[in-house]
Amino acid sequence: MLQYQNKLFLASLLMLLTARSTHAQTQSTVDTLRIIELPTAVATGHVPGYGQKTRLDRKQLDRIQAQTVGETLSHISGVQNASFGPNSGIPMIRSLSGSRVNILSNGLSINDLSGISPNLNPNIDMDNLREIEVYKGAASVLFGGKAIGGAVNLSDNSIPITRLQRGISGQASAEFGTNSGSRQSLAFNTNVGKYWVGHIGATRLAHGDLKIPGNTKAPIAYDPKIDHLTAAMAQVNVDRETIRNLTLYPYLSQFVLDNMADPKWGLSEADLYTFENYSFINGVKVLNPQNDKYISGQDPKTPLYTEVIHGITDYVPVERGLMPNSHAERRSVHAGTSYIRDNFRIGLGLYALESYYGIPGFAQRNKPVHSHTTVWTPIYEAINTRTYSYAWQLESAFKPKTQLISEIKFSYRGELSDDREILGRYRVNRFDSERHAVRSEITQQFARFWSGVSGFDFSFVALKGEGDRRYIPNNLSREGGIFTLQTIDLNPIALHLGYRHDWIARRTLSDPTYQRSRGLAGGHLSARDFSLNHFSADISYSIFDIAYLQATYSHAERAPGVNELYAGNDHFAILVEENGDDRLDKESSDSYELSGGIKHGGLKFSATHYHSFFKNYLYLAHTGISRSGGFLVKEWRASDTEIRGWELEGGYTHVWATDCHVVLNAFADLVKNINTSDDSMRKWAEGDYMPNLPTSRYGLSIALQYKKFSGNANFDRYLRQRYLGKNINVEPAMPAYSLLSGQLSYKVNIKRYEFVYFISGNNLLNVEARPQNSILKYLAPLPGRNLSIGMKLLL
Repeated sequence: MLQYQNKLFLASLLMLLTARSTHAQTQSTVDTLRIIELPTAVATGHVPGYGQKTRLDRKQLDRIQAQTVGETLSHISGVQNASFGPNSGIPMIRSLSGSRVNILSNGLSINDLSGISPNLNPNIDMDNLREIEVYKGAASVLFGGKAIGGAVNLSDNSIPITRLQRGISGQASAEFGTNSGSRQSLAFNTNVGKYWVGHIGATRLAHGDLKIPGNTKAPIAYDPKIDHLTAAMAQVNVDRETIRNLTLYPYLSQFVLDNMADPKWGLSEADLYTFENYSFINGVKVLNPQNDKYISGQDPKTPLYTEVIHGITDYVPVERGLMPNSHAERRSVHAGTSYIRDNFRIGLGLYALESYYGIPGFAQRNKPVHSHTTVWTPIYEAINTRTYSYAWQLESAFKPKTQLISEIKFSYRGELSDDREILGRYRVNRFDSERHAVRSEITQQFARFWSGVSGFDFSFVALKGEGDRRYIPNNLSREGGIFTLQTIDLNPIALHLGYRHDWIARRTLSDPTYQRSRGLAGGHLSARDFSLNHFSADISYSIFDIAYLQATYSHAERAPGVNELYAGNDHFAILVEENGDDRLDKESSDSYELSGGIKHGGLKFSATHYHSFFKNYLYLAHTGISRSGGFLVKEWRASDTEIRGWELEGGYTHVWATDCHVVLNAFADLVKNINTSDDSMRKWAEGDYMPNLPTSRYGLSIALQYKKFSGNANFDRYLRQRYLGKNINVEPAMPAYSLLSGQLSYKVNIKRYEFVYFISGNNLLNVEARPQNSILKYLAPLPGRNLSIGMKLLL
């Protein structure tokens, strides 16, 4: 650990001395069909070949004040937070997340371990972001198979893209909350000479265990009717006694009577009673004696046994009103510099991040001991995650003075990460990952009505692990692709066509220390190669610049990830024994989307209907087996799935002065992830719908600015889930709940300095909110009410 702390210090010192950092690839110059700029700083439009695209700029991010990407984007129609406790959350777009939603930093994929293990956050600094772009629907033509369900591009400030008008700028902020700890950040930008611009910044966040309304466990955890698998997910021990109705069995087994004392047969009194009137002993048919407890003539529906619950206890005692092991610490530094001319720029950036946070769950540290003299007692420890991440990024853009090519971009990102799962203070596994990614784009303008963007990208990822209980062997992946996206604009009709081809290679490396589980455990860990094809097409019709209609079709393919192919051990963070299958084939989807909208004056409205058909949809399936320590045994399997849903958005903006406006917005969404296969195993284990689906919901928001005062409020109503899957047994529906958040701020200008004072609140109704799509919904709700005060200084 000391080695990595020294690395973090040296990286930080290097950044301070060089004042260099990486910004990301700027957004594609391909125009969207409809971009609506609102005073709320949200832009929603339709991307050629992809359907909806939403953009949030820094002003909107400041209003949201969230700590994870998933929580930040959860107010967007069709996007929910795949929460894994209060410290980890990634976007779930139309019921898809993880390895199906590509998270990018400035156009390049970042460390994708968050797609393998949901306890791992993308390694980014939320306070350093300039804007976030969300692609809803398959974005695989631009970003590859990991964007089969969408993409999220995080653009940060580390690589400046323009020179500063004042020559110097910066910001510093501090925030303190009643239930969110403290957060501080600073950033400084300056022109250096005639063509250079520099950036440097840092962020710190820390909080202890968070307060919640009521108990941390869901009520079903203490319901005597709880089944075995739900009890394991809720981490409770159920003291059950099964009492057989011995009056229903007419006979006693002679074989059992003769062999009950022989330990090699493993027989007990439970095997003694039978409905058969004879036994086979050494191949001879022997009559069974009658059971003197038998009572004839009973109702045939009389149950064979009854179950008595003597008590339910937690693996680890929990405290009412407090979410266990929900602490967090996060520190980051970043710096960068750019050389900027009229038609050319090149920039370099450096990043370092360290985080340590808890998961509100526990796992068994020790394993069962077989002894006749020692009583084995399980020891449960809190699950923690520690991450060290270092990244560097190079970005360049050139605008030739030619009509045929309008811009050429090239970017490269390297990243080293050390991710650890810790039980208490005992490290159970560690993964060192190394990633390199490059991307190049050329934007063309062939004619007044014909434009496009083409390019290639390539990435290399090596993953090496330590620890006798890690769940995946050493491995590497190589991914490369070429793509083109063309637009023919014959106003009022526009046509967009895109194609991409990918080459994917997955390999396991020699790993003699890796110990596999008793399950499938990745099969033979064989090398796999995949060839993927992606295609998109849409046609749009604009009606007098006040309305539009758009129809979109896309075909996308995704190669299985290394965990889906090779995992095979206890995955402590998600509390399962995870088993991959190296025989899995690629998954594919065919998606259709129809959308339309109007915008007149300050009024806007849009509606979208989408329908996707997945073949070989990969999912982590129940086996019905539970190992010691509460670990459910799950396997990666493939089956067909259909996803469909609706998204509605509306709003009204009224501006009566330059610094006075009010914005009203509303949305609603619905999604179903439906089992369409004839797989009897899936119907038995997961049911007609995928479990952990996001619920239907609607939301209302208002944003107001009046000169130096501004305020906003968000109300989101999450309905009770009607489309329930199974965890062998039908999953319980979490109660409906409402979330209310808001912020008030006041701006003061002193000379060239701007001070913004604010007070904000989350979960102001202090409700017990358990998202249906959260794997940890039985263990912990969302944090309770939080009130924060803070100040931001802008230079």
